[in-house]
Amino acid sequence: LPRGDGPGEMGANLPAIDLGTGRTAVAVAAGFGHTCAILDTGAVKCWGHNSYGQLGLGDKLTRGALPNQMGNNLPTVDLGTGRTAVAITAADFSTCVLLDNGTIKCWGRNNVGQLGLGDTADRGDQANEMGDLLPSVNLGASRTATALTAGGGGPPSSGHVCALLDDATVKCWGNSAFGQLGLGLH
Repeated sequence: LPRGDGPGEMGANLPAIDLGTGRTAVAVAAGFGHTCAILDTGAVKCWGHNSYGQLGLGDKLTRGALPNQMGNNLPTVDLGTGRTAVAITAADFSTCVLLDNGTIKCWGRNNVGQLGLGDTADRGDQANEMGDLLPSVNLGASRTATALTAGGGGPPSSGHVCALLDDATVKCWGNSAFGQLGLGLH
């Protein structure tokens, strides 16, 4: 059911998302049909549509539409040993995080390289694809990121990601149907 399209649905009548006992969000990102939040602990939880693994939970199961799928029952995304998220973004069917060590990890649909991994294989939709097994985006020798953002839409429905690097340069990857990567190519 949609919310916000009728009288009396907003304000105190609109419930907050259950992120788990005592958990609050510090950042949120929304894709085409999924949403993710960085929690106060630096962990990430995602819910919604999951046909490409964009929730990063090692399967293609939608979460958040049925009772007992949220809160403490919603698992956190495995970001890797000792890693926490400091920023998050989402494209149509993919999600990327900036980690505490300045690296970027992306998962979900990868039909045009929007995960930045040098291939077009989806990640996060099967077991053993997340955590330490999910490579970081190669930003260049000794480069780290300080911010990231994603855009979606365009043929084919996909997305692109851009990162602001520690040397104040910008690098973008993924869909370039309209020149959105800024590389003089499409």
